[in-house]
Amino acid sequence: MATAARPSRKAMRQARSAQFLGDRRKQAETKGPFAVLAVAMDQLRSAISQLPDTWQADAAEKATQTLDQLRQTLTES
Repeated sequence: MATAARPSRKAMRQARSAQFLGDRRKQAETKGPFAVLAVAMDQLRSAISQLPDTWQADAAEKATQTLDQLRQTLTES
């Protein structure tokens, strides 16, 4: 009889992280768009830090430009 394969530690860690970030975003949604933006920025920083070193600076610059535009849009509305 075959047994079910147990998820790897990496998969379990990723699932916990996703759950935490999802919970954090839900809490931020109750506080308004700037709180959601702050959570999104943290998630983006985390994702950029996992990129290869040669890509991080370019990704961070593009992310900063995009988030600045979003922040300006939120301020104007």
